[in-house]
Amino acid sequence: MSRHLLQIAWRNLWRNPRRTLITVAAIALGYAMLLVFACLLAGLRSQMTENGTQFGLCHMQVHAPDYSPDRSIYKTLGGQEGVDVAKLLATVTADARVRAAAPRVYGYGLVSQAYHSAGAEILGVVPGQEQQVSALHTRLVQGSYLSEQTPKGVVIGDKLANTLKATVGSEIILMTQAVDGSMGNDLYTVIGIVHTGQEAIDRGRVLMSLPASQELLNLAPTRIHEVGVLLFDAGEATTVARALEAQVSKILPVRVRAWPELSPELAEYVRLNQSGTAVLAFIVFLVAMIGVTNTMLMAVFERTRELGVLMALGMRPALVVGLVLIEAGSLVVASLIFGGTLGTPLLWYLQIHGLDLRRFIGELSIVGVSVDPIWYGRQDFAAYGRTALGLTVAALFSALYPAVRASRFRPVEAMKRV
Repeated sequence: MSRHLLQIAWRNLWRNPRRTLITVAAIALGYAMLLVFACLLAGLRSQMTENGTQFGLCHMQVHAPDYSPDRSIYKTLGGQEGVDVAKLLATVTADARVRAAAPRVYGYGLVSQAYHSAGAEILGVVPGQEQQVSALHTRLVQGSYLSEQTPKGVVIGDKLANTLKATVGSEIILMTQAVDGSMGNDLYTVIGIVHTGQEAIDRGRVLMSLPASQELLNLAPTRIHEVGVLLFDAGEATTVARALEAQVSKILPVRVRAWPELSPELAEYVRLNQSGTAVLAFIVFLVAMIGVTNTMLMAVFERTRELGVLMALGMRPALVVGLVLIEAGSLVVASLIFGGTLGTPLLWYLQIHGLDLRRFIGELSIVGVSVDPIWYGRQDFAAYGRTALGLTVAALFSALYPAVRASRFRPVEAMKRV
């Protein structure tokens, strides 16, 4: 019986092909638009997360328990005795979800060149390890990155370089307070200038080697402020942070924080971005419900006499409801297939070529994170599936009223209608 119902339902849809095609086209175009929109938003979320974490924030950070929020230079991992850095890094990277980890030292001071000066954050890193967790080395606009051959070399942001009137080869003086209370100061050479699009880095960061920063701050080689951690999947950061904190705490007291906690503005934007798909989906669902309700109501009114005959011949009201719902389901399935076929080439294009917005916008930043002018899409199969399921449910729900109305026809009265 179910097979016969499917055949009847499919034939009924094409009794008025113009109306059916208009409804299918409307739902299919809405679904294709949702696919494209979800792909673009997923790409923007990915880009924002990547750009927001790849220039120093990382996916997670390991600190001493009382390091944040003051970020005091005295609060190093392991206290004044420090920590076995190699052992700590090995413990962190032992988790299969961790891609890489790198030690860091922070300081804050005054940087001067000739008659110009500015406040800056000093970041000491191990160049080879830092390149595995951040992408600062890929944003060089002049000069070269840190290396062991230039222990007194520093890399600075382009806006800081403009403030100081410094270029590659310029000598700058760094002055800061060391952990022993003395004034740390030394002469360094600018070997590289970077541009990231993030104001805090471009205008106020000086990057140097870890030993040089420890010497400037009078820190022992075993004392570091932070371990930056990069994961294979940024979406797992919160879960991995909890597990990693429990594991590392067996060695020494630590606090591990994931990027949503480190940058709540970025995390809030990601959540807002995800809700954008839901808003557009609601609009498309509403259009689909109106279209399906109209199509099914008109189909029921046109077939009143026919349905009366079927009920007179023994078709139960439940089967009448099932027949109308099958018609609505067939309508939305055809729409999804058509919409998916229409949207697939667009999704491929967005992933490979993206939307080139360079002629419309210059450098753009959102919540302090730079956005590339070429907007690439990214597949979001979960969103595609939820959208398809939502459209199906919306179509079936909108067909309930016509279905129930048809099931309540009195066979004798229905057969009298023309």
